[in-house]
Amino acid sequence: MKNTNPPFVSVVMTSYNRGHYIGQAIDSILAQECSFPIEIIIGDDGSTDNSRELLSQYHEKYSDIIVLNFQEHNVGFGPNWASTCKLARGKYIAFLDDDDYWCDEHRLQEMVDFLESNDEYGLVYTNRYVLDVAKGTMTLTNSFIPENVVDVCDYLDSGGGFPILFSTTILRKSLMDKHVNLDDYIRLEIPIQDWPTAMLIAPYCKFHYMEKPSVVYRSYQGSMSKPQEYHQIERKYSKELIMNRYVHDQLGIPFDEPGWYCFYYHLLLSVAYNRGEYKRARKYAKLTGSHKLKALCAKTWITFWVFILAKNVWHKIRPRDI
Repeated sequence: MKNTNPPFVSVVMTSYNRGHYIGQAIDSILAQECSFPIEIIIGDDGSTDNSRELLSQYHEKYSDIIVLNFQEHNVGFGPNWASTCKLARGKYIAFLDDDDYWCDEHRLQEMVDFLESNDEYGLVYTNRYVLDVAKGTMTLTNSFIPENVVDVCDYLDSGGGFPILFSTTILRKSLMDKHVNLDDYIRLEIPIQDWPTAMLIAPYCKFHYMEKPSVVYRSYQGSMSKPQEYHQIERKYSKELIMNRYVHDQLGIPFDEPGWYCFYYHLLLSVAYNRGEYKRARKYAKLTGSHKLKALCAKTWITFWVFILAKNVWHKIRPRDI
């Protein structure tokens, strides 16, 4: 894996306060057995733990492979990812989050071999394991897009139902160069990278799914994809609103903004129910404009708690098939 020639594959990773996980992520890349040179480009977004120290140690040991992109201050996940991608020199770009790790040492070789033999495909992704950190359990997701073809309309307003985990992917850099404006990601502070990037290149290529799992995805409360506090959710989704408007505009497809707000307020409503906070639930239920049971039950204190009690009882008896 010595990078004596220009890299054929660039592996992009972003980092922020994951010093307890990032070493395993990097080691899983270094363990890849492939016939071509790679580079690992890591963008750290102003970590305040020991991440930068660890990254510097890796860079010192693997200076011919590892490239560091240290932000002067915290710029946010999307801009950090975009500025790091701009440093990529490979024909292909693969991705790995700092709290995930690859579990198949041949994944890069097999994915590149497929792309080299199939010009009509622009992105390859694989199955993955989900590691529930709290429970210590590992499950297989079997999450894929049927027929290897992405109809962007199916996933533009899916409410978080996009099945591709970017830590499992590799794509042609030429597609990103042509159809993904990374400067826009930085300017608009696009908060996530996977869904918008996949949507923007989908009209111009096919996606291929490999069933063999190649990544372990860590799932835990408080991760970037699962914010728990109201202000975190509001901040995340205010930026996602900008992102949704942008992607729809780039694709020339109308954006259902009322529908998006309904989804957003239903999410906040669920958090209020989980916390037993009636006043907030009543507020968010009214904002949804929905006539679904959860929203209707939030109109009064009594029905709010009846709904919570009924839900708790249902979860207790459901495993017994009663």
